[in-house]
Amino acid sequence: TVIMKNFIKTINHYRRVYWMLLRLNLLKMFTYSADLISSSIAHTIWASFTIIQMLLLTSKTSHVFGWSRDELLILAAMYNIIYSFFYMFFSRGFNSFSTTIHFGRLDGILTKPIDSQFIMTCLYITYTHAIRLIVGMSFLIYMIMYLHLQITPMLVVGFIFLVIFSVMIIYSYWMLVMTLTIWFPKLSNLTDLLYQVNQVSKFPQEIYRGASNYLLFTLFPLTIIIVTPVKYLLQKALLGDIFLLMIFACGML
Repeated sequence: TVIMKNFIKTINHYRRVYWMLLRLNLLKMFTYSADLISSSIAHTIWASFTIIQMLLLTSKTSHVFGWSRDELLILAAMYNIIYSFFYMFFSRGFNSFSTTIHFGRLDGILTKPIDSQFIMTCLYITYTHAIRLIVGMSFLIYMIMYLHLQITPMLVVGFIFLVIFSVMIIYSYWMLVMTLTIWFPKLSNLTDLLYQVNQVSKFPQEIYRGASNYLLFTLFPLTIIIVTPVKYLLQKALLGDIFLLMIFACGML
C-alpha cells in the first residue's frame, strides 16, 4: 500500500511538472510569431514532400516488393504521423544534449530534485510539428476512405497502442546514441545523423538485403516501427509482428 501511494504521488508530481512545461512552451511559441509562421510552413512542406516522394517513386509501378502503391502511400502517411509525435515532444530535447553537456550545464540538471533523463528529453515541446501530424492524418483518412477499409473501435485502439510502442523505440535508440555525448561532448552532429537514419523507416523492410537488413531489424529495429502499424491497419499483421514490436519497445526502453 505504501509503495502504491508513493508511486501515485510520483506520477501526480510529474504530471503537474509536465503540464507546466506544456504551458510554458506554448507561451514561448506564441511569443515569437515569425518563428511560428516559418516553422509551420517548413513542417507543412516536409510533410507534403514525404507523400509526394512516395507518389513519384511509385508513379511507374503498381507494386514494390509485395507492397501495392496505395499501401506505400499509407506508409508515407504513417511516417508523418509517428515521427511527428517524436519530433513534437522529444527531438528538441535531444538536440540540446551536446550543448548542455559541452557548456557544463549537465551538473546542474543532475542536482535537481527531478529525474535527469526526464528533464533532458522532455523539457522542450515543439508544437509546430503538429502540422506534420495533421497532414499525415488527413492523408491517411483519405486513403482509408479511398480503399474502403473497415475501421472498428478495437482496430483504432490497437493502432494507437502500436503507435505508442513505435515512438518508444524511436525515443530509446535516440537516447542510446545521444548518451555518447557524455563522453564525447563535441559530437554535436549526432542528431543530424539520426535525422538521416530515420529515413530508412519510411520504406518496407523487404527492400533491405543482407547485412543492412540484419542491422536495421535487430540492432536498431527501424524497419518495423512504421511497417507494423500499417500492416495492422490493413489487417495484414501477424501476431508475431505485433509481439516483436512490443518486445523491442519495452526492451529498448
